[in-house]
Amino acid sequence: MTHHNPHDPHAASIVKAADRVLIQERGPGVPEGIYGAECMSCEALSPPSGDDSLPVAVWAVQHSQDHPEQTLFLARTERHWRVVPRADAPPPTAPSGPGPVGPAFVGLMCLLTALSGLLPALTS
Repeated sequence: MTHHNPHDPHAASIVKAADRVLIQERGPGVPEGIYGAECMSCEALSPPSGDDSLPVAVWAVQHSQDHPEQTLFLARTERHWRVVPRADAPPPTAPSGPGPVGPAFVGLMCLLTALSGLLPALTS
């Protein structure tokens, strides 16, 4: 995955903190959004779709055609975010706790969060 340059003047900050900035990750291979929907009646889930919400919309319409009483859906858009040092922040100090968390753990936590439905619906 391509790292976003925190010194890029075109980087759109989402949240700025004392020494870190939360930005939307962009670059080759990173989708603008990952779309999905959930039926609010039976909790059926659409397959996820990267960068195109149309397959999810088609799924919702087809699901409702198969189950005419089921017409309410929760639509989700997920985005990749990255926290980077602020361009004007002082250099970081050594961590005092355990070592960094590995990518497998981060991926597992993202998957568990998504499966539990705790990810907020994000809009552009």
